[in-house]
Amino acid sequence: MVVPRSTEYVRLGVPPEATAQEIRAAAGRYDARLQARGASEDEIVAAHAVNLENAEARAAHDARFPPLPLLRLEPTWEPVLDERDAGLAVLRREIENFLVTAGECVHHPMDTTRTDFTGDFTHTHLLDGFADE
Repeated sequence: MVVPRSTEYVRLGVPPEATAQEIRAAAGRYDARLQARGASEDEIVAAHAVNLENAEARAAHDARFPPLPLLRLEPTWEPVLDERDAGLAVLRREIENFLVTAGECVHHPMDTTRTDFTGDFTHTHLLDGFADE
């Protein structure tokens, strides 16, 4: 999922859980800022393309750009994984699974981190000649 840099909530300066009255007041302040800087009528109309006061329009906006409170980082005083190497192995595996699921090619810099060795056999004339003697 692509996390947008800006949503209508950010533009208006209100949280996603704002009431319709709070959104209406923020929209009025935003209009005043636009008019103060000399925005054109088309720019003001474009600013009202998404009406968050309307429940259906707000639901459509939230479905397109969902609020992501689950991505907040919470401080923790307990180590998640006690051993550093185990934590790195789990992290590496999860990132690899994510990339493979997304259709990306995963490069393994070391033999200790990969599981597929089927493409490694290549003929080498210096070594393959000894099998015939």
